[in-house]
Amino acid sequence: MMLQTVFDYLSRLPGYFITSLILMTSIAILLVIIGFRVEKLTPESKPSKGMTLVLVGVGGFNQFVKNYIGKHWGHVAVFTMTMAIYVFISNISGLIALESPTSFSAITFSMSITAFLVIQSTGIISQGWRHFLGIFQPLPPLAPLNIVSEFVPILSMALRLFGNIASGALLLGLLYRLLGWFSILVTPAFHVVFDIGFGAIQTLVIVLLTIIFSSMKVKEDDFQDNK
Repeated sequence: MMLQTVFDYLSRLPGYFITSLILMTSIAILLVIIGFRVEKLTPESKPSKGMTLVLVGVGGFNQFVKNYIGKHWGHVAVFTMTMAIYVFISNISGLIALESPTSFSAITFSMSITAFLVIQSTGIISQGWRHFLGIFQPLPPLAPLNIVSEFVPILSMALRLFGNIASGALLLGLLYRLLGWFSILVTPAFHVVFDIGFGAIQTLVIVLLTIIFSSMKVKEDDFQDNK
């Protein structure tokens, strides 16, 4: 009975939510496998070309985040890289006839809220309780506006990602309906532009915004200690 209840519940979940779960599970498994392979590497071992690319990419990304965040870069790098992988794969999932999770506002708002928590936690880690005093700068009467400005990035990042991916999915859906079988001759070029091109751009945008907003919460001493 309980098993049937679970199946009934899963069958009522939206398609994009199932796709999102599949993508997250696949990414987690892949990263665990890569992590085990990296742990087995020794100074004497010669990594494969694929592993070398992974090591160089992760090292370069970590250094990029470190330059922006300072000594508290670790948790920001982990989150933003995971987000970049998930967002990009979600954006291009339409290439294999899946519903792109990022074309639904529930997913993009969930991600932007998580990004908001990372941004605020960066300020708390760097400044402690003094982080919250920032809402009274430069003048205490501006506190209500400062509070609003803290939450605006949630709306901005979520709607930017949702709008771009959803509009591309809508346009491609219309093309498939209008052209029928002839769509296989036309739509590949649109998939390259909207899925791969716009998908990569939106991934870059949301990652950079998260890093930049986080860097604004870090006190100056943390940047100096990082040098």
